Amino acid sequence: MRRVVLVGMIVVALLAAYVAWPVYAAMKLREAMVAGDSAALATRIDWSAVRSSLKASVSAEAMARLDADPDAPAPTRWQRIKRTAAPRLTGAIDRYVTPEYLPVLLGYRRFWRGTVRPVLGSKEPPTALTGTLLADSAVDRFISFLRRLRRAAFVSPTTVVVEIQDKYAAERHYTATLGLQGWEWKLTGLSISGL
Repeated sequence: MRRVVLVGMIVVALLAAYVAWPVYAAMKLREAMVAGDSAALATRIDWSAVRSSLKASVSAEAMARLDADPDAPAPTRWQRIKRTAAPRLTGAIDRYVTPEYLPVLLGYRRFWRGTVRPVLGSKEPPTALTGTLLADSAVDRFISFLRRLRRAAFVSPTTVVVEIQDKYAAERHYTATLGLQGWEWKLTGLSISGL
């Protein structure tokens, strides 16, 4: 009996470690993005697959599917402008979705959020623990992330799909696919919906 319990505990520990492995890989990928570490990004992302999936998510066909959806709300003028311009972004995807230029693109995003957005009067959306002692803490960021998490699932033993709602636009979702290549989890796909 004791041996069965021990084997069961080992199996549960191995399964927990296997589930935690892509989460750890995603955290390391995020750290590399924030730090602008091009060498780490080069090894943690399958660049050609990510560029292809991004291009497919902003293609004219994808925009036409969004427009043809009868359950979708009527797009605003700004959404129509974005949908018209999105298929023309393939050149920018080819240029910026690389280990060297992704940190530059993320720097533009930080500049927008830290400098331009406040000048325009746009405020940050409230976090999950706004107004409490834990506001702006790691716990607050984690709970706010969990509220925006729409789906996280193993679709196969070597593929994990994570869908996250945008913090600023509730209709926009990002879907990331992590794949096990060799002995390392890599970002193998990224798509944006609800532009």
